Amino acid sequence: MMYRRLAVALLAGIMAAPAVALDAEQAQKATETRQSVLKVVGWNIGPLGAMARGLVPYDAELVARNAQRIAWMASMIPDAFRADTRAHAVTTEALPVIWENYARFEELAGNTQASAEKLAEIAAGGDEAAGKQAIGALIEDCRACHDDFRLKD
Repeated sequence: MMYRRLAVALLAGIMAAPAVALDAEQAQKATETRQSVLKVVGWNIGPLGAMARGLVPYDAELVARNAQRIAWMASMIPDAFRADTRAHAVTTEALPVIWENYARFEELAGNTQASAEKLAEIAAGGDEAAGKQAIGALIEDCRACHDDFRLKD
């Protein structure tokens, strides 16, 4: 149990300090952590995109809840990617340019967080048209990061 706590503390320290060299196990754990953060973001944004496209009915309460979750998770993205895993054979869609232009990556993650926070406010007001427009803006902010920093499908 004590070793597990030590490992968690060590990984937390690695995630906060970009200059630390990682071993293969630490790089794998860092990769799994950031993929988990992004999976939760995707899980919450999926229904919003469907609402914006009119595939499912607009639900302001669900939009506000999911937007708040996305904002919270987006605040974790820079920390989740702080550990540079380029020197290791990890399976990832993250491009090496993230660590070459980390300031821009961090800025785009901040834009996503701000868009999600704004969407939550708009959704709480109940204006469906404004909510759908704000969903579109959030998706564009996500896409901006994917365009520059994620492997193309």
